[in-house]
Amino acid sequence: MMVLVQNKDGTLLSSCHPARARILLKKGMAKVVATYPFTIKLTYRVKNPVFLPTRVILDDGKTCGLGVVQENRTHNLVLCKAEMKTRGEEISDNLKDRRTCRAQRRNRRNKKRGREDEIKIRYRKKKQEYPASIRADVEAKINAVKRLMKMYPVTEIVLEPVKLDIVKVINPTVKGKDYQRGLSYGIEADSRNRKRRLAILKRDGYRCLYCGSPVTGENAHVHHFVQRKHGGSKRYDIQGTLCEKCHTSVITGELALAFDLEKYPSVRAAGRAMHGRYLLERELKKLGVPVAIRYGYETKELRERFGLPKSHGDDAVVLGCNPEKKLVDRSTVYKIKLHARHGGRKLFDANPGVAAYRGQADRQPHVDRSHMAVDDHDHETNRRNRSYRRHVRNKYYKKLKAEGKFNYELLPGKTRLNEIFTVNRAILLTESGPVLVKNQRIRKWRYPYPWPERGRVIERYDLVKTQKGDIGIVTSLMSDCTVRVDFVRKREGYKTNFSFYKPEMLTIIQKGSSQTWVIQ
Repeated sequence: MMVLVQNKDGTLLSSCHPARARILLKKGMAKVVATYPFTIKLTYRVKNPVFLPTRVILDDGKTCGLGVVQENRTHNLVLCKAEMKTRGEEISDNLKDRRTCRAQRRNRRNKKRGREDEIKIRYRKKKQEYPASIRADVEAKINAVKRLMKMYPVTEIVLEPVKLDIVKVINPTVKGKDYQRGLSYGIEADSRNRKRRLAILKRDGYRCLYCGSPVTGENAHVHHFVQRKHGGSKRYDIQGTLCEKCHTSVITGELALAFDLEKYPSVRAAGRAMHGRYLLERELKKLGVPVAIRYGYETKELRERFGLPKSHGDDAVVLGCNPEKKLVDRSTVYKIKLHARHGGRKLFDANPGVAAYRGQADRQPHVDRSHMAVDDHDHETNRRNRSYRRHVRNKYYKKLKAEGKFNYELLPGKTRLNEIFTVNRAILLTESGPVLVKNQRIRKWRYPYPWPERGRVIERYDLVKTQKGDIGIVTSLMSDCTVRVDFVRKREGYKTNFSFYKPEMLTIIQKGSSQTWVIQ
């Protein structure tokens, strides 16, 4: 493991061996400025430093491999390896859940939204080139490269973009004109769904795949062997023909069809990476460092030449090496964990203060519970019940206002939130004890002191060390000023992999952000 070095003015220098770092510290020629990763800063200024070619390599994909290689006169020196699993698929699923929830809510309210010719893809409507899931993946990769450029004097960036033949992955036997024609070639239908259905029936010979009984286009059932909620799609190869009896048995659970998922790999991650590869290349070129493009067919040959095992970090490293020189591995190995920007926020939650007041109003003893029910299929009853609910809540609000207990800051449209319902933002260590700081949106009127420096507070996603030397990530700040820490490595002899600590028992070794870099 090499030691990071900074010049006296804070600029980056080439990394040094730990033995040399100990000599510099012992002679007083350097001082420690960070311990995670270990970084020293010289007490004198090096004029005209010489930098060896240092490359940052990015092996693109759902699980990205990152590496830093320094090319010396006689060998390739591996300085860093890292692996990062992107959140694009999770973000895409969350957006689908939110869209479904909003559509159901509109149906309950019986409001018709949208027009027939309206664009349905929301990111195009906002004049954005790429959807949120792809942009989030690219931003995470760019941020990881930027962090490496703050640690090492990088002279070049090497990118291995994702280039796959998705048609070949789904159907290995495809060739020739079948690439353009597909399964539904030559079938005439009124809609795309109808055309897809007829193509599947034709492929299966209009027979049930389980019992073999003949079916027709009217009574046949097309079954999704991989449901949409489990990652399925409208691909032809994961759909098949069943008769009505067999399909009913499958739905009720009386019949279980054996389906080998390994033979039908998901191509969502590959498609997302290929969709965003040009955006990634464009953003990397904006960093001001030359960008070189390498391809996957070179990876296997170089990995076998250097005798490295198959891993995302090693795949990235070999692409930055000079094949004519030997490889020396003194790398710091990281595992990068990505966090949601709004980890404590719900997608569909209303104003929490208003929701609390409504719940209190609905629980009043004089309320008729039969008039509070909501029936999605009886709009006339819903209309009468809605009027009754509005009457009950307004009556309760008037009572609170008369008693002086109503909080006007909870009304919709207000920028302030009730402090009771906000997410805890940070814990400040003071001489009189720890102080819990609430959401920064309300700190100006709830918290009388200026916002402290980040180094003095414990926030979510901070990487901390306990008194026993265990390293973990702060995931929650409790109302009694205790901190929940999720440990990055499983502790022997403990049932859970998390624990609660008082803030003075923790030491911050890396401030929280959208990425946490954990040394393996």
